[in-house]
Amino acid sequence: MSSVPATSRERAFGAIRWTLLVLAVADLAALKAGLAAHSHLILAALMAATMLAFGARAVQLFVLRSAPVQRFARLAIALGVVIAVGGGLTNWALGLQGYVILTEGEKARLGDGAELQGFEPGPLARIDELDVLLGLDELDLVPSGPDRFFPASHLRVWRGHDSPVSLIVDPRNSRGAGSLRFHQGAFGFAPRIVVLQEGEAQETVFDKVVPFLTERRGPEGILFNGSFTIAEADLRVEGGISLDSLDEGMRGHATLDLTVTLGEKLLGRGRLLPGHFADLENDYRVGFAGLKRWSEIVISRRSYGAFVLTGTVLAVVGALLLPVARWRGW
Repeated sequence: MSSVPATSRERAFGAIRWTLLVLAVADLAALKAGLAAHSHLILAALMAATMLAFGARAVQLFVLRSAPVQRFARLAIALGVVIAVGGGLTNWALGLQGYVILTEGEKARLGDGAELQGFEPGPLARIDELDVLLGLDELDLVPSGPDRFFPASHLRVWRGHDSPVSLIVDPRNSRGAGSLRFHQGAFGFAPRIVVLQEGEAQETVFDKVVPFLTERRGPEGILFNGSFTIAEADLRVEGGISLDSLDEGMRGHATLDLTVTLGEKLLGRGRLLPGHFADLENDYRVGFAGLKRWSEIVISRRSYGAFVLTGTVLAVVGALLLPVARWRGW
């Protein structure tokens, strides 16, 4: 029985290595794009197999004797892939990802992730890294050109009995505290809406701070809308925040547009300034008692992206050097 030639074994081994890498990269892209919904363990297995295959290739290159520059180029490719894939695998295994929505002056204890929405810990994640108290002191709307602005959240992070760490995050800049990193997400306004019913005795039907959602609507810019139902009174309230100008909006001089219906009957529609009430039909009154801002803060664990970038650069350098070394016989 004849043995398989070494060159054939090399080609087969190379095909396996690169097939594993392509599958791992394609699976990662599909998961990020929402085109696949399988367990991340499949991606982890592909990445681990890729690292083993390219790691074995690196060991082989240390043992084999070949042209020095070609050997270096191939070794750079193998080690670069191992480092890049290893960084990505570590990010996934130790990762902590989630977000929390805070109104100004509000605090949330992240603890075991119970107050985080969309919480996704990696299989080897240390949940105790989330043992912090996160507070939103203020949300600024920072001008960035005519009729444009971006949100900047002033945060404080408490860990144990240590003094709080103050951070400012915006869409362009995330900030870190310990092993955690904080990113600016969505934002909006949260008006305090009061509904009263007059009678022999005035009754408070509703008195809550209602977070309004942010909506981008083409050339009209950003709108802040919200609605809710008071089931026991069969009332529905729809509203929107209007900013008469950016400067006034940043000072909090916003107006609240409200529409209130009882079943199918319109009780009233109009615009209120903060601290003002309006009379409606059926002895109802509605008031705009105050305005806060809310911010979505995305929390993640520090990334090992530097390893991914370093490995990628090393592999690319090796891939560019290899054909030149072959041509020159180095």
